[in-house]
Amino acid sequence: MKYSSGKEIYMELQPIKTKRIYETIVDQIKSLIVSGNLSPGDKLLSERELSEKLQVSRTCVREALCALDVAGLIEVKPGEGAFVRQSNPNDIIESLAFAFILEKDKIKDIMEVRKGLEVESAGLAAERASEENIKNMEKALAQMEDDLRTGSTGEKADLLFHNSIAEATCNPLLIRMMTTIYDTMNQTLQFTRKLWISSTSGTPGRLYEEHREIYEAIKAGNSQRARKIMADHLRKVVTEMERIDRLEKEQEKD
Repeated sequence: MKYSSGKEIYMELQPIKTKRIYETIVDQIKSLIVSGNLSPGDKLLSERELSEKLQVSRTCVREALCALDVAGLIEVKPGEGAFVRQSNPNDIIESLAFAFILEKDKIKDIMEVRKGLEVESAGLAAERASEENIKNMEKALAQMEDDLRTGSTGEKADLLFHNSIAEATCNPLLIRMMTTIYDTMNQTLQFTRKLWISSTSGTPGRLYEEHREIYEAIKAGNSQRARKIMADHLRKVVTEMERIDRLEKEQEKD
């Protein structure tokens, strides 16, 4: 097992000066792996060593290592350290997970992928949904309605609804791809949705109505309308997420 702490490649690591610290750490370590400077089996510097090298807290380093571990780029072994993982180039789903987790700040790119998949999913769901699939969508809508009454941001019900549409496609690969996207975006969605709702009046009610329209089209078996409504819905989501992203970046400059 190679231990990479003495390699000159770590000269490429730079002190972190932004507020999104753990993401910058992820980017730097990812670059070392992609460039081949860190190879499968190599052991990373310890949390303490990375903290000192990057001039950041160990908490930030820990968050970055956790993200890289979830993405499958490294493996964190308790009591031993973090090691570069041997990736499987034939595993499409794992590759998607890498991309979405490591590039999650590129909202437009991710949402374009989501739009391509979800618009078609809505159409397929309208053609293939079973009674059970329809009931699952109804449960998600009922939860959204409860969230409206309690003042909850409703991101869980939102994800549940879109997951139920993916399930209704009866396409195992499409379901796995959509699950990967939802799992990756979940944390970002929670924070973004809170900012969105707090900064725009009437948002929860509008989102609920948009989801209900999608549901009605799928239940009626109208695939063309389901695709159109889903496309319109996601177009609005992209606009709002980009607005929130700009707001976050402006706040970081202050």
